Amino acid sequence: MNTTGMLAESGNLSRAQAAADAGIAAQTARLETGELTCGSASGTANVDGTGTPVYTYTLTCGAGLATLRSTATVAGETVSRQAVFDVVENNDPPTAGGPGLFYTYGMNTRLNSYVFDDVNSEVGIDEFTGSAGVFASTGKIECGSGSVFPADIYTKTGGLQIDSGCVVKGSAYIGDTAVVNGGTIEGSLVAPKNTNHTIAGTIGKTGGTEGNAFLGGTFTLNSGTVFGSVTAAGTGNSTLGSGIIKGNFRYKGGYGIWGTPATTIVKGAIVKDTALTAPTLPAIPDWQDVSFVPVNATTPAAAWVAEGYKLTTVTGAACDKWSGNSSDVTSLASTLTSRMIFDIRACSGGFDTNAGGAKKEVKVNRDIAIIANHWYLSGTKFKSADGNDRTIFLITPDSSPSVAGPQCTSPARNSEQLNDSTVDPKIAVYIYTPCQMKFNSSPATFRGQVYSGSLAFGGGVKVAFAPRNIPGYDFGQNTAPWPGTGGGSSGTMFTLRSTHDVVTP
Repeated sequence: MNTTGMLAESGNLSRAQAAADAGIAAQTARLETGELTCGSASGTANVDGTGTPVYTYTLTCGAGLATLRSTATVAGETVSRQAVFDVVENNDPPTAGGPGLFYTYGMNTRLNSYVFDDVNSEVGIDEFTGSAGVFASTGKIECGSGSVFPADIYTKTGGLQIDSGCVVKGSAYIGDTAVVNGGTIEGSLVAPKNTNHTIAGTIGKTGGTEGNAFLGGTFTLNSGTVFGSVTAAGTGNSTLGSGIIKGNFRYKGGYGIWGTPATTIVKGAIVKDTALTAPTLPAIPDWQDVSFVPVNATTPAAAWVAEGYKLTTVTGAACDKWSGNSSDVTSLASTLTSRMIFDIRACSGGFDTNAGGAKKEVKVNRDIAIIANHWYLSGTKFKSADGNDRTIFLITPDSSPSVAGPQCTSPARNSEQLNDSTVDPKIAVYIYTPCQMKFNSSPATFRGQVYSGSLAFGGGVKVAFAPRNIPGYDFGQNTAPWPGTGGGSSGTMFTLRSTHDVVTP
């Protein structure tokens, strides 16, 4: 483009128009070559070197669109030009998936005062391959004041209710209706269901790279803030009631307003796209059935033997050390000479520290595994007997491994941690149960990882992340890569959709 010739035309308005056009041309070239990264950007440049008119530009990307605006002023005459591009990205594949801090087949609880303990976590949750704060196959995720999810949350078939005071540090993948009711999702919201979703809170954060809402239906914006863009693939009408969308708005059906003009609420482009399709949820690992079938009373399965574990099968009077007034697990686990499995399934009381005479401290000097039909950890204090890092596996085997999904039938039953139970930072507790696992009573702490048939919270719990894996099992096997955990833009293509002048104040 011969920008010098363009600027030679008479009239300040023509010169401003030429400068704005030149800005669009120059920044489009940078966008297509990758020099200008698709995101939120702005800048100032001269049209053709020092002494030529100056233009400013802004770039907003999201909802499959890139909106580029160039503004130039010459001797009091101002012209703004806007170009909207369709964006197609080929993303490098992210890292492989796997279970995160909590994996539960069914979510049936509201989480209040749930706090992530980053200081005592073994690794940052965003560094763990495929991690998510909460995976749920079924059930609604609800949270309120004082709760902080450290990473992504996911429910395959359930809905979402995030009230004021709840913060999701990652993204939310929701199979049913999503209601952001005063809470915050710092990543993005992905909700494929063709229903009306609600944004009355915040999606994204200042300086963040996400903050988008990908919806399979319509939505109502009610005093909400979306730092990125919104796509609504439903054929009905969305409502731009009040609030702000800082990026673009792409819709399939229609939209209405409560009074404030849509162009005031949406800072980027507003584009109708009749070919828009609903987003899809990423796959999470299927429920894995864990069994425990020893070779004999003193020899565990080969996978456990390979990792140095021996087996003690507990029966009869020896069960008294695991429940009741004589409970004293430290006397068994603090002077071991090797890793040890305690199979206490023959003990009707399970692993229970609730009795008045029970020893609440559980000290270990080796990694141990406790195979039990249930546990009731009342005021239990898990500690390292020798000051070294130790792992404790609490495992209730699946009642019917040949049946898909978790099977919790007698003698297996629900388990619980309550009454200010704590886990020392030197200890990682890995919980596997096909039954319900409940955390109850502030100021309890937990450090480790949970894989459960269902999950319940009855009060404030401070949770640290320390991932483990049961010998012989791969819980991330055959799982598609989890989005957002690696890779970046590669081979992005921009196709011009429209260009037009923009009215300036």
